[in-house]
Amino acid sequence: MSESNLDKNLHGASSKESLSFVLKLAEQQGYITKITDGFSIGKPGYKDRNQFKAHFLIEFEDGVKWILFSTTSIRERIKTQYWDALNIKQLDNSIKAAYLVYSDSISENERKIAVAKNEKIQSKGEYSTLEGIISQDQLSNLIEEYALKDKSKGHILDAKGNSFESRVSSILSNPLNFQKWTTNSEIIEGVHYDIFCSIVKCLGLKKDSVLSIAATSDKEDIGLLPTGGPAKTDVLVTITYKDNKKQLFTISCKRTSESSVSIHQYTADAFADVLDKNNNELKKLLNLFQEKGNQRDMGEENQRRLTELMQPHNKTLAFWALGGVGGLGNPEKQWANYILTYDNNDSSVSIHTIDDYYTLLVSRGVKGMFGTLFGWTYQGKRGTNIQLKCKIIK
Repeated sequence: MSESNLDKNLHGASSKESLSFVLKLAEQQGYITKITDGFSIGKPGYKDRNQFKAHFLIEFEDGVKWILFSTTSIRERIKTQYWDALNIKQLDNSIKAAYLVYSDSISENERKIAVAKNEKIQSKGEYSTLEGIISQDQLSNLIEEYALKDKSKGHILDAKGNSFESRVSSILSNPLNFQKWTTNSEIIEGVHYDIFCSIVKCLGLKKDSVLSIAATSDKEDIGLLPTGGPAKTDVLVTITYKDNKKQLFTISCKRTSESSVSIHQYTADAFADVLDKNNNELKKLLNLFQEKGNQRDMGEENQRRLTELMQPHNKTLAFWALGGVGGLGNPEKQWANYILTYDNNDSSVSIHTIDDYYTLLVSRGVKGMFGTLFGWTYQGKRGTNIQLKCKIIK
């Protein structure tokens, strides 16, 4: 069914509002320093000082600016944005890029049109004054990449991890997403709505019974473990149902470009206490691995024996490593019930319960060290800890 003029206007306004949420989050994360809502400029010597317009202008710390146009569909009217972008960039040399941004909740047909048009631009099949036609998720990543371009590798990894956690909590708390989900409206545009839908589906939420969704990635809200270290929970979700009952969900977020990621780091004694605190031989061999830092230097017999002793505890180890289950901390808030992964290579998101993730690792034949699902190493100074690495499963 085609939209009426009123619906088109409401749809466009919702699309612009959803883009505004994306930009405000980037500003909160310190990636951009200023947002101008409704930017316009005119050519000197002409009476119309607002002839050329963009929905938003954003500014980075180094003074570089981008202009952004919001859209719900890609049609011939894109030539208006071509024209505005051309003139705006000519009139203000600090504006280095222009993007047309579509929401992550547009129809699959519209998405295909947008992707095809962007590919045509990027391959120089068509001249464009826009740098690209991109989704909200792609815009978030482009802003992040530019803002972090001069930072160290370690800083970039930490910043990207933290920013993704805040992105997830913002997605779940966003009122547009909740409205779109509960009303099934085609006029309302969500914010990273595909990620929202993946999460609420995995949590098993029913729209007719949920009153509100609130989420936080604030470490003060989640709390630190008794050791002072971070909890496995990266995003704490509070669901309020229509009968006023509340339920907490806890999510661990893993964002990476690699096939595996570091997920756990504790002393050998901590491993022994969780796995079997009464098994002195297991504790001794775990400490031997910690001392050597690799299995080769342990000797073949010690490797064989540690593998034997680990067999009854592989599931316990997995649940502790993935979700903190059985370890220190508040089980309700600090043990993760779910693991959400984001692949930087293709921007794909997957979410599973910790139990399902463990089952997937086993069913796909993932092989680690000592008969476990994980790679074993150490971080920092040898002899102080054991670090586990886990395969990323979609």
